[in-house]
Amino acid sequence: MRKFIFLALSLSFMSLFILGCQSKENVSSETTTVNSSPKSESNKSLSIEKDFVSIDVSKTKGSNEITFDDKESLKAFQDIFSSAVKEPGKVNMANPEFYMDVVHDKNNEQSLFLWIGEKGQKSTFMKAEDSNTIYTVPEKMTDKLIELVESRY
Repeated sequence: MRKFIFLALSLSFMSLFILGCQSKENVSSETTTVNSSPKSESNKSLSIEKDFVSIDVSKTKGSNEITFDDKESLKAFQDIFSSAVKEPGKVNMANPEFYMDVVHDKNNEQSLFLWIGEKGQKSTFMKAEDSNTIYTVPEKMTDKLIELVESRY
């Protein structure tokens, strides 16, 4: 009877060990294959429509707003937005450093929250309608954000 219990426990332990040591590559590729869709691929970047006409930035929502509407600034923001990458997992962030409204026309705008990193660090965007997801931009784009936004405050 002891031999039977020992054999059963040994087999159980070895099975758990083998399953636990399974390669993450195999698991993730299976998951990707099953769950991949065009919609999920497009959600990996910060999707801001390219036809915006201005960007309003403020430290507190609605007060001391700075409006960017010149072509050079809008191009810089478009470059920044297109470099933003979705970070995995859900987040719980502190209050934003800046509030942004990306204005497309009189009736169409997108609201974002912005945390600007220090020079040489990443910065973070969050869509106002999705407070569980963040998008980060590379250090080079943080330097542009500092030049555009922080230099005016």
